[in-house]
Amino acid sequence: MFDSGVFDRGIRETVCCLVDGESDVGLVELMTDLHRSESVVAERKLAVIAELFVRRTAEVESDGAWTSTAHEVVEAEIGAALTMGRAAAGRLIGLGMSLRTRLHTTREAMARGDLDMYRVRLIEDATANVGDDQIGEVEHQLLEQVLALPRSGGTGLTGRRLTNAANRIIARLDPAGVRAKREKAQADRFVGVGAAEGGMCRILGSIPAAQGRAFDARLRELANTVCPKDLRTYEQRRADGLSALIDGAGFVRCECGRVDCGQRSRIATTARKPLVHLIMLDATLAGGDEPAYLDGYGIVDAAHAREIAADADVEPVRTPSSVVPTTYRPGTVLDTWMRVLAGGCEWLHCDVAAWNTDLDHHRPFDHSDPAAGGPTVAGNMTAYCRNHHRLKHSGHWRVTADGGIELIAPTGHRYRPRSSGLLGARRSDAGGSAHGAGSDHAAGSDHAAAAVRRRTRAQNTAARIRAERRRRQAHLDAVRRRSPGARAPEAYPTDEPAPF
Repeated sequence: MFDSGVFDRGIRETVCCLVDGESDVGLVELMTDLHRSESVVAERKLAVIAELFVRRTAEVESDGAWTSTAHEVVEAEIGAALTMGRAAAGRLIGLGMSLRTRLHTTREAMARGDLDMYRVRLIEDATANVGDDQIGEVEHQLLEQVLALPRSGGTGLTGRRLTNAANRIIARLDPAGVRAKREKAQADRFVGVGAAEGGMCRILGSIPAAQGRAFDARLRELANTVCPKDLRTYEQRRADGLSALIDGAGFVRCECGRVDCGQRSRIATTARKPLVHLIMLDATLAGGDEPAYLDGYGIVDAAHAREIAADADVEPVRTPSSVVPTTYRPGTVLDTWMRVLAGGCEWLHCDVAAWNTDLDHHRPFDHSDPAAGGPTVAGNMTAYCRNHHRLKHSGHWRVTADGGIELIAPTGHRYRPRSSGLLGARRSDAGGSAHGAGSDHAAGSDHAAAAVRRRTRAQNTAARIRAERRRRQAHLDAVRRRSPGARAPEAYPTDEPAPF
C-alpha cells in the first residue's frame, strides 16, 4: 500500500534541506528537477484516472447502460477525491484517455519528465481532430521539434510556438481536415458579455483570426491617441478605446488635464485602418497547401490565407541589400524582412506580434562613428518586444549572436530561442518565393532559399565583428575588475522605453 504521508514528508524534508544554503544556480537546477518530477507524477495520475474510467466503462456496459454514464460516474469520483468540479474532472478524464489511446509517444515523454501538463494539454488540443490513421505521424513530427532542442543546448517549444508547429504539420498532412475544422470554428463564432465583480463586465468571444488581429491593432492605435501626459496605463487606455469604438469616436479622450494638451496632433497620425500582416509563399498564393503565417496569431491554412489575401494588397518582400548602411534605423526593406523572419518577439517563449516589436542591434550602433559601430544589417539585429528589449539592456541577461542567438541568464544558464515566423521555421528548406497580404497593404518574404543565404550573410557579418565584440567585452571586464564595488545597471521602468 502506498503511504502518501511518508512520501509527502520525505519530499518536504528533502526540498528544505536542498534549499537551505543553495546557490542561485543550484536553485534553478532544483526547480528544473522538481518540474520534471511533477510531470512524472502527473502522468501517473492521468494513467490512474484513465484506468478507473476503463473499469467503470466495463461495469456500466455489463449493466446494459451507455458509456457516457460511466463518464459521469468517474467525474463524480474524481471530483470527490481531488476536490474539483465536474468540468475539471472531465478534462482530466479526456486527457488521460487521449494519452492512453492516441498519444502514446507523448505519454512516454511525460513519464520521463520531458513534457509537463501544460504542454501535453497543448498537444492534445492541437491534435484533437487528427484522424487515427495520421495521428502517429503528426505526433512523431511534432515531438521531434518539441523535444529535440533541449538536447542540443536549446529550449523546447511551448505556448503559441508549439501550437504553430502542430498546425504547420497538420496543415501539410491533412489540409482538408484543417479546412473543415476552421469552417466549424467560424460557424461557432460569437461575442458574449457577462457580469463581473465590482460593477464591471467581462467580454468573451471568438471571431475570425484576421478580424481579431485588426481589432487588436485598432485598440492599440486608439490607446496611443492620448498625449504623453495622460496617466492611464496602456491596458486602461485600450479598454477605453473599446468605449470609443462603441461611441463611434476616432480617438480616446485625453485625461491629462492640461490646457496645452497635444492630443490633436496625435489623432491625425493614427486615425487610419489597422494593418494586418499575412505572410505566404508564392506556391500558397497560387493554390498550394503550404500554410501561411498571420502576424500576432500564427499558422493559418492555405485556403484561409487565400481568402484573406483576396481582399488585400499583395506585395513581394525583397531581400535586403548586402550594402552596409550607416544609419541607425533600418530601411523599409530590412525592417520588413526582419519581422518576416522573426514572426514575433524572439525572446524565449514570447508571442508578441512581429510588427509590435523593436529591432535591436546585437552590437550597439556607434552614433558618433556609424561606420565603426554595430551595422544596421540583418545579421546584427533581432526583434524583441518592448519588455524583453528592456530586459536585454538591463544588464541582468546577456545575449550572444555568434552562429545564432543565445540568451544567458543571470545564473549562467544558456538558452537558444528560435524564430516562430514562416521562414524562420523553414530556413533549412528550399522553396518558392513568398508574398504577404495586409488589410491595407502587404508584407511578406522574397524567397525561402534567400532565408538560407541570409544565414550565411549573418555568419559572415558575425565573423567580421567578432573580434570587435571580444575587444569590447575584454574592456568591460577590465573596468569591472578595477571597480569591484560598481553596481550593475538597474532595470528601466516598465512604463518607459529603454534608452536604446
